[in-house]
Amino acid sequence: MRAEDKERLARRQRMLARERGEPLPPQEPAPRPEKAARPRPQPGAGAPAPETQEPEAPAAPPAARLRPLSPILRRRKRRRRLALAAAALAVLLALAWVTGALAAAAAMAGDAVDSAMLYLNRGGGWPAATGIPDPARIEELAGGFVEMDAEDVAVYSAYGSCVRTIQPGYARPALAVGNTRFVMYDRAGSSLRVESRTRTLHTRSFEQNILLCAVSANGTVAVVTGAERYVAELQLLDPAGYKTVYSWKMTQQEGTPVALAFAPNNRTIAVGTVTARQGRLASAVYFSRLTGSEAPLAYTADAGSMAVHLQWLAGDRLLAVFDTYAALLDPETGGELARYDFAGRELLGVSAAGRTLALLLQTHNGSRLALLDQTLAPLAETDAGQATGLTCTDTAVYLLENNTVTCCGLDGAQRWVQEYDTRPQRVLDAAQTLLFTPGRAEVLSPPE
Repeated sequence: MRAEDKERLARRQRMLARERGEPLPPQEPAPRPEKAARPRPQPGAGAPAPETQEPEAPAAPPAARLRPLSPILRRRKRRRRLALAAAALAVLLALAWVTGALAAAAAMAGDAVDSAMLYLNRGGGWPAATGIPDPARIEELAGGFVEMDAEDVAVYSAYGSCVRTIQPGYARPALAVGNTRFVMYDRAGSSLRVESRTRTLHTRSFEQNILLCAVSANGTVAVVTGAERYVAELQLLDPAGYKTVYSWKMTQQEGTPVALAFAPNNRTIAVGTVTARQGRLASAVYFSRLTGSEAPLAYTADAGSMAVHLQWLAGDRLLAVFDTYAALLDPETGGELARYDFAGRELLGVSAAGRTLALLLQTHNGSRLALLDQTLAPLAETDAGQATGLTCTDTAVYLLENNTVTCCGLDGAQRWVQEYDTRPQRVLDAAQTLLFTPGRAEVLSPPE
């Protein structure tokens, strides 16, 4: 091997050893050029001296000749890691889309943007002129409210400013509210609209007429429609509104849904139904997991009782109010934990807040206010005059009677009475306690 080749091979071996962290091979001194030896004359024949052969250098190991440089290896490994990370991210996004987590996250981001916009445009203030003299529904919406009559729907922020008004154009409009969203639907038709505080999110039409709707805290929409060969069908729409994530076709034995309530964890829905058995009214409450992996648990109400109100209380317990009694139910077993009987009195209104349940019951002489704790144990019962409506908050109970509003403590003691020129329509427990009169909403405050 020539001297230049040997020097090139030595440099390459030193570079590979340096990159791999191995000790450097000893460097051989460059051979000095030798002077050509003069041939000595041989006696006699005068023939030339025999040629001397140079010793051959040892050949480089095959691995050293074939192994690629380490920067190339590192680049290849980096590309493989990036490809694996991109594939894993694609799989996670696909799973999130299938499970609805991505749609829920997008809904939360949209709600946050709406809240920021409403805060920056918090003009107006209370009192507010709503322009709806005879509302059919008034519901709290993210600290503000949404109000509906036969033609218009008005949305107000928690700061008293009108966000927008909507004319749905439905023959029999109805409303369902959950957290920062609400659904407008037509009980005489098959279409609905899912709305945020600032815009229409999506619309949906069904083959059968819509009977009932509800909205969960994360934006899942429950829709009860008619169904062929069944009394009704319950469908759950993901927060994006593009697909049905759960469906349950209900038989005559199970009954027609008349009340819906999502659990706070958004994983269970309570369905109150009514049917006829042996010539008598019969009601039941079903607990259905939104995954659909388990059969719904059923609680059967007393014969002749009808479900009128479902509400989840603290500790993941369901308050089921029937027209003859109230029951506290366990969603894990479907069993009854406690009850409060109305003792023949007619139920006029029910309102729950925090750890207190308020019932307005009609008697022969007027109305009675019954206050219960979260286990349905009685706290107080007092005369409510001729009250026809009530609202319970964390600190007080408000009774509506003719042109007056009466405030009572959670112990049933009367605090104050305020008269108004027009008939009070509703007291709403929003960001502030609001009083609604025809075409007007104002902050409810005690008389001076």
